[in-house]
Amino acid sequence: MRHRLGLTDTAFLVMGGIVGSGIFMNPHVVAVAAPSSAAILGAWVLGGAVALAGGFIWAELAARCPGVGGQYVYLKEGFHPSVGFVYGWSNLIVTQTGGMAAVAMTFARYAHTIAPPPWPESVTAIVALVVLTIVNLAGVRTGGRVQSVFMALKLAAIVALIVFGLGVASSAPAAPVPASQAPGLGSFLAAMIAVLFAYGGWATATFVSGRSRTARGRCPRPCSSARSRSSSSTSA
Repeated sequence: MRHRLGLTDTAFLVMGGIVGSGIFMNPHVVAVAAPSSAAILGAWVLGGAVALAGGFIWAELAARCPGVGGQYVYLKEGFHPSVGFVYGWSNLIVTQTGGMAAVAMTFARYAHTIAPPPWPESVTAIVALVVLTIVNLAGVRTGGRVQSVFMALKLAAIVALIVFGLGVASSAPAAPVPASQAPGLGSFLAAMIAVLFAYGGWATATFVSGRSRTARGRCPRPCSSARSRSSSSTSA
């Protein structure tokens, strides 16, 4: 496979995986689940720490095993091929598929709010998935460029929201928090679910690490080597 992705493409790929639809949708969910400034900020800070730690670990694994497959390769080589097999199919059928469906429906919901077409939101979501699939089938480089453009647009939208929020925060009165919504451990954990979904995507680069221009070598197989030495010594 040709190594076509550079540092900028890969960085934008990870940023696009994290800064997706969840960051526009889940702040409201987190605020409802943990209606306290300390709880809300704490959930986002803790989620960011988890994502950062995971990113460091996966970066080390990607450097050691720069093959296509990402987490499938790490589980297969680190534990057992059956573990990688189960992960691969669950990722295909449930994890990635469900995440793409959620992102597509969120996009369709916002698109219909801005300019409602005469068809339902599900049709818009399906069309978006089909179009992006075709773009990625056109090649890694084409998909990377489209991803970079979308990431730049999302960053511009986030900056605009921040500026707008700072502009109206001083004039908008704070809404009173009902006593029945006092945050507890259960509400904080519920908020963490939405936070971790929003931060999800920090492992995206591992899926295409084999397409990176700096990818070299293959995964070391200490478990296989150990088994081979054990078999050799037993035979001797």
